[in-house]
Order: sequence, then C-alpha cells, then structure tokens
Amino acid sequence: MSKKMGLVLSGGGARGAYQVGVLSALYEISLSSGVPLKFDFLSGVSAGAINASSLASNCDDMKIATQSLAKLWSEISFEQVFSTDSLTMGKIGLQWLKELSMGGFAGTTPGRGLLDTTPLRGLIHSNMDYEKVRANIEAGYLDALCITSIDYAKSATTSFVQSKGTLPSWDKGRKRSEHTEISTEHILASSAIPLLFPPVKVADRYFGDGAVRNHAPCSPVIYLGAEKLLVIGVRLQASTAHEIRGSSDSNAPSVARVVNTILNGVLLDAVEQDIERLRRLNEYANAISLEQQKTVSLRPIEHLFISPSEDIGEMAVQKASKLPRVIRYLMKGLGNMQDASEIISYLLFDPGFCSDLIEIGRKDGFSHKEQLIQLMLK
Repeated sequence: MSKKMGLVLSGGGARGAYQVGVLSALYEISLSSGVPLKFDFLSGVSAGAINASSLASNCDDMKIATQSLAKLWSEISFEQVFSTDSLTMGKIGLQWLKELSMGGFAGTTPGRGLLDTTPLRGLIHSNMDYEKVRANIEAGYLDALCITSIDYAKSATTSFVQSKGTLPSWDKGRKRSEHTEISTEHILASSAIPLLFPPVKVADRYFGDGAVRNHAPCSPVIYLGAEKLLVIGVRLQASTAHEIRGSSDSNAPSVARVVNTILNGVLLDAVEQDIERLRRLNEYANAISLEQQKTVSLRPIEHLFISPSEDIGEMAVQKASKLPRVIRYLMKGLGNMQDASEIISYLLFDPGFCSDLIEIGRKDGFSHKEQLIQLMLK
C-alpha cells in the first residue's frame, strides 16, 4: 500500500500559474507511466490556496482538475482579480490619505489594501463547487483540504481544515488549526497579500495572506498524516548574487526595492527554509533506529520540491507594460520597474504572462519525471 501523499502549494499572486503547469505535467506523467496519482492531503496558502481548493473540488478526476486550473489561469485578467478603474483607485487613495493624516482624530478603522479585490471574491466563488469538495472527501478521494491564513488579531498562523471524521488538531504557540468547511472567505483571506489586498473577515476575525509568519508551510499536511510530500514553490532557486537586480551602487534603496525585499522575506522564503529543515530532520531520522524515532516522535518524510527554472521576477519586468495604467503609475512612484520586479510578478494577472508560467511549470514538471514517478510509487 502506497504512503499517503500531501501536496503543498506556496503563494505568490500571479505566480500561482506556475504550479498549474507542474500539476498538468504530473497528470500526464501519471497517465503515460500507468502510476496512479492521488493526493490524500491538499494544502495551500495565498494563490496556492486557490489552486488547492480547485483541485479538491475535482480530485475525483485529475484530468478535469488540471484542465480546469489551466483554463482559469490562462484566461485570467486584471479585472477578474482587482478593480483597476481610476475612480475606485482614487477613492482608495483618498481614504488612505485621510486615515494617515487624520487617524489621530478619527481613530482606527478596519485594515485596508491598496487594491479592491471584490472581483477576486466573485472569481473564486464562481470557480468553486463546495458541494463537490464535501462529496470528494466523503467518497475518499481526499482526506483533507487545508487552507492557511494569518489571524491578524492573534498574530497566529491558522490552518482551516476540512476533513471527514477526526483528524489531528494542533495548537503550537503561533500555529493552530481549526476544523471547518472551507468557504470563499477562507480562500480569499489566504490570498490577501499584505498592504496590496485588504484583510478578509471570517466569522468575527480578520485574516490575511497565509504566507505571513508561516515559518513551516509543510507542517499542516505532516500533522494531518502525510507520509510523503510534493511541494511546489514559485521562485527560482539561485544565489543571492543572481537575485540582485537593478542598481548596485551605494545609493539608498528605493521604496520598491524595500517592498520587494520584504515581500520575498514574508511570502517566498518560508517554503525554501522549511524544505531545508525537512532535509536535515530526514538525515537525523535515518541515522537513528525505528525505536529511537518513536521515542522522539520523528519519522522521515519522503519529499520532492519543484521550483521555477527561470526568473519569474525578471519575466514580469519584461511584461510590465501589460499592467493597468494606474498600477504602472503607482509602481513608478515607488521606484524603477526593475526594483519592483517581485511586486509586478504578484500583480501581473495577464493571460499571456500566466500562460508562459504554465508552460515553464510543465517543462519543469517533465524534467522531474523520474523523481515524480518514484514519489508516486512509494
């Protein structure tokens, strides 16, 4: 009997299209090799939450599951994610100006974002079948769907888990789980990129992007019982020298470069660090006996980490002209386009750009064919 497999999908705005390409390749590899493909646990944060939820609603047929995601991302547009008209942007700008200048007199107001994501709520809701998620879990096609967000009130990472029967719960300081039925609000909350997208109210609390303060994105599926993992990142693995773009002089960094650095640290670094932590724990677990593993509650976790072979930030800069005019105006106010590469890549919900990411994901998936087959067989 094969080990239970978990799929971990990280965040990154429009970069989520890359994950779809990898999943599409994985399905075709499974089909051609005759090795069954089944994810027992699906876990996602931010854009990965959208992809994981969509898979959960179609996991009874992986062909439909991957095709639906590919169609969604290859046809996506800015207008489906956030309002881009000047009137809406102007109202948001005036509201920010009012709150920053008059906050001491007016008191605090609910957290806001630079962009209005009302369209994204509609996009998620229209592409989700929550009844099918429930039916697939009941039928055994899936053990659990896990969507992670940051609880702004408690500054704690909260994983919302939908499952059949009783699966483990956890409350480890700033990491906790809540068993519930996943809804559009949970997915939207996990996708709320700090400052760019507004926090989302779920029940009586406000939540934001699941990558914030999520130092161990692989842990939810491991807690739930996964014995092997496929983890899909959205950033090129490269040396620091290769990641530096733009000016290298001694001038003070632009606001765009500062925001780029913060977003990288907050949203993208965690999954890479967690994979390295998992690798070290596996080395330790394999070095001790089975009895010792039980004593210290440690077991090796088979895993495969796939990330882009190309620099998505650099690709985004080349297509920055596709951004809505008002967004380009705002970007130029923060610094040059090179400095804002990561911000642009998060917001570039352009069908051409996302289709390119899907193709890169497919290429990278097929380049890991043998490793993927071995993982499915374990």
